[in-house]
Amino acid sequence: MICCTIFAGLLGLFMRPFLQLRTNPLAWRPEHQPVVSDPPLRATGRLQSFSHAFAGLAFLVRNEPNMRIHLAAALSAVIAGLSLHLSLSEWRWLIFAIALVVAAEALNTAVEQACNAFTRGYHPAIKAAKDVAAGAVLISAVAAALIGATIFPPHVIPPLASRSLLSSNWICGDPGDA
Repeated sequence: MICCTIFAGLLGLFMRPFLQLRTNPLAWRPEHQPVVSDPPLRATGRLQSFSHAFAGLAFLVRNEPNMRIHLAAALSAVIAGLSLHLSLSEWRWLIFAIALVVAAEALNTAVEQACNAFTRGYHPAIKAAKDVAAGAVLISAVAAALIGATIFPPHVIPPLASRSLLSSNWICGDPGDA
């Protein structure tokens, strides 16, 4: 999967000059579309992209209470990880779990905002789209909780770190413990 991502990124970089020769009718911000005869500087366009991304994140944190809950949980997980001295491998999983939940919540908010822009009234297809997006957040939050459940208990409960879960001694007790 990583190879496909790298390949797609390289293909995108290679095709970028060819795609700038035409205007995009599906652009998110049509007012920022470059005029073919006078293209903007690349750095300016990249800075505008970052500006839009940060504005979207600010909107997300400001307007979505669930996002604030996810950020509080992420902050508590990071503080716990720092205090428990997690390994590099455990930090990778923790960062992945946090990013997964935050990205899912951002996409959920994007779907909700797009649907609300279309209509505020009830429509079965819009309800389904919003429900599926909320389900994606639920799936990612459960996955993050399971990742946390595999990372933190061995650091908090010392006997779990020293005993194998597959060992019969762990289940039945070690005769030497008596």
